[in-house]
Amino acid sequence: MNNVFVYIELENGAIADVSLELLTKGRELADTLGVKLEAVAIGEGLAGLEKELARYGADTVWTADDPIFNPFRTLPHTAVMCGLIRREQPQIVLFGATPVGRDFAPRVSSALHSGLTADCTQLVIGDHADPKTGKGYTGLLYQIRPAFGGNIIATIVNPDHRPQMATVREGVMRKEAAAKPGAGEVKAIDWKEYVTDADLAVKILDRQIEERKIDIKGAGVIVAGGYGMGSKENFALVHELADVLGAEVGASRAAVDA
Repeated sequence: MNNVFVYIELENGAIADVSLELLTKGRELADTLGVKLEAVAIGEGLAGLEKELARYGADTVWTADDPIFNPFRTLPHTAVMCGLIRREQPQIVLFGATPVGRDFAPRVSSALHSGLTADCTQLVIGDHADPKTGKGYTGLLYQIRPAFGGNIIATIVNPDHRPQMATVREGVMRKEAAAKPGAGEVKAIDWKEYVTDADLAVKILDRQIEERKIDIKGAGVIVAGGYGMGSKENFALVHELADVLGAEVGASRAAVDA
């Protein structure tokens, strides 16, 4: 009850880096609040996943393991997550700000009538005093993110509704194994209690997936060009330099849009 939940996103059966980053941050938040850190994995073939999640501090690993959850479909995943949250009542739920997370988290938030802050860059536990009512709150999640094109940093709190929910972009938080591994206790979710026939109405007949040719996230060196390059042809210079340095090529948004 009132623990910290982290949704574990899976990529071809492997745990997404952003989920491990969120476990690292979740462990910190849970320790500050004096509660447990719980991971939630929904997919197929989840046996053994708990060992890796425990390394990053997960005390409990909730699993819904069935072929109907692979590949990801919004409705059954939302039904399971909402059912588990209503039952266990965590105070904080974290998602990666990936295509899956950006589809999934808002639906969960809307169904639960809870707040959701997108694309957070920092998460901190702190206190808050409402300037209108004078009411004080302790142990709130400060959901910190850039706003107005990055010109200001906004700190958002959700005093009255639970769970407090946020998405975080990949690579923003550090990924680090916990100093003391969690217990990694596996608890099966009784997902059939939550998933209805209507949730399974959408069926995926085929998937066409192209592997990424460029890995900006994992690059040690990035050579980037901007609008000042002048033309698409001039970007050949950026590619040449990147080849010499063994780097990946990046670009500003203005250059991409042009």
